[in-house]
Amino acid sequence: MFTLWKLTVVAIKMFVRNKQAMYFTFFFPIFLMVVLGLINFDSATKFDVGIVLNAPPSAQTKQFIEGIKQVPVFEIHEGIESEERKALQDDKRAAVFIIPADLIPGPSEIKVLANANEPAESAAAVNIISGMLDKTALTLSGGANHFTVNKEEINSHHLKYIDFLLPGLVALSIMQMTIFTVAFLFVTFKEKGILKRMIATPMRPSTFVLSNVIVRLLITLIQTAIFISIAVIFFNVQIIGSYWLIALIAILGSLMFLGLGFAISGMASTVESVPVFANLIAFPMLFLGGTFFAIESFPTWLMNIAKYLPLTFLSHSMREVMTKGASFAQISTDIWWMIGWAIILVILANWTFSFEEKRQ
Repeated sequence: MFTLWKLTVVAIKMFVRNKQAMYFTFFFPIFLMVVLGLINFDSATKFDVGIVLNAPPSAQTKQFIEGIKQVPVFEIHEGIESEERKALQDDKRAAVFIIPADLIPGPSEIKVLANANEPAESAAAVNIISGMLDKTALTLSGGANHFTVNKEEINSHHLKYIDFLLPGLVALSIMQMTIFTVAFLFVTFKEKGILKRMIATPMRPSTFVLSNVIVRLLITLIQTAIFISIAVIFFNVQIIGSYWLIALIAILGSLMFLGLGFAISGMASTVESVPVFANLIAFPMLFLGGTFFAIESFPTWLMNIAKYLPLTFLSHSMREVMTKGASFAQISTDIWWMIGWAIILVILANWTFSFEEKRQ
């Protein structure tokens, strides 16, 4: 036990002194989270709408136009018809409305120039203005309002992009840290013959491996805690689920990818070949593992592949707990899949890993 403790302390010092490991474990993921968090992906989409008046408007028409300007999804541009047509042709407008000066009272006609390349936006703009016209016509005709709206407000958790991003980024960081740091470290030691010489010492090789596993698990918990703290403090992210369950998922994910890291260190004969094996496996999961966007947006055939990737189970379980407060039972499928992947990858690591340096 004393030997394990001393080796664990040594492994921590080695990790802290490794500038590349510190950069890719902490600085780069935090930098990525801050940059993506500062980009306002949650801002409401606005339609650029042009309004053309060929003559000074009447008081009622002017009031109607002021109502259009209050629509939150409209970015209003007023100008002459030729300029607005040019803007529409340059794809700078979703629609242009040519409004007669004496629109109210009618009958009058509003001419709509719709952008054929943005059918959804132009149709939405037309529907909004049509609804405003119908309401105005009903008011002018003195029609009675036979309907009432009874609104009941329900509290809900508004999921921002940073809320979605955080669990995926934590999962991605765990994968990168465990795979790359383990693979580079052990292949370097193997190349230099350090691992082989350890066999001649009274120390058990398994103790050395276990000390490095313990260090990576500790770093995983620290890494996860730092990311969550930054997201909560600076981006007002709300963590709904249990922190203990998040820690359990992080440890299980770390164990799963540690197996992959040891397997890669066994397959790679030189340090130069480590990035080849690691990126070949990890890079596809970067985009397909549900880190930056939901896999449900993928084509069906690709989604059927992505949903069985190790990173998908880790990021999905993290996201369910953080954003929905899921219990252990609700993410049990992800847990069992991660355990299954961990067993498979540990078996693969046991088959490929060796303490001997590369043979010429």
